[in-house]
Amino acid sequence: MIGYVVSLIGFNLAVFCVKKRLSPGQIVQIWTFTIASHLVFDVYIDYKYHGYWYFTKGVDWENLPGLVCLLPPVNILYLNWFPFGKAWIKRFFILPFGKC
Repeated sequence: MIGYVVSLIGFNLAVFCVKKRLSPGQIVQIWTFTIASHLVFDVYIDYKYHGYWYFTKGVDWENLPGLVCLLPPVNILYLNWFPFGKAWIKRFFILPFGKC
């Protein structure tokens, strides 16, 4: 749980402190799309395959801060540093190796 809270704070600080190449509108769209796609996936897996709640029934409220405050900043940082307009080899190797 300590790592969870530290990563929440760390990624949000990184997003707000790093020099941004994305516009505020793009940041809001990334944030919204990340949350919406994650919720659609979770609902599909839950209702179609009953893939969640093996140990407890009900909503897992501990995951809500991660859904709202952890995944979108990671996506924003990734897209902020993505080498748009570069050679395809640089765009390909950013996936497994980080910032090229």
